[in-house]
Amino acid sequence: MYPPLVATTDTKFLDGYLPYLLRQADQTLSASFYALLSQQGIARSEWRVLAVLHELGELCVADLAEAALSPQPTVTHACRRLERRGLVTRTRGTTDRRQRFLSITPSGSKITATLIREATQLEAVALSNAGDLTALVRELQRLTDSVEQPGVSDD
Repeated sequence: MYPPLVATTDTKFLDGYLPYLLRQADQTLSASFYALLSQQGIARSEWRVLAVLHELGELCVADLAEAALSPQPTVTHACRRLERRGLVTRTRGTTDRRQRFLSITPSGSKITATLIREATQLEAVALSNAGDLTALVRELQRLTDSVEQPGVSDD
């Protein structure tokens, strides 16, 4: 179980508020990659869709939204833009004609693979002086699991 992170009298609220600190770390670590995405004409929401489809394969819109950590309307709009550019394809479900499945195209996979290499390199540079973060990554995964499934512990 994790104790609440609460600002002390010596600090301000945001200095100890974990969601804010995680978002700040994300923005700081991702700034150079976000600039690269912008140069490529790819929105962050589009990037998340491409990365998820590249890694997981064909998904229905609801599952894609969950995996991309984005609201379903945001994912739907991103998919429409990516489809117009030939980076993803959308097909109807065979049992439920209202359901839509998204797949990445070969062009989308090629762009995504290149961006993954760039993201990996930029992350390595950004974290080059951070030391071993293996324990931090493991703790963040445990934290996410404990919030998603309260009362379930892997200890």
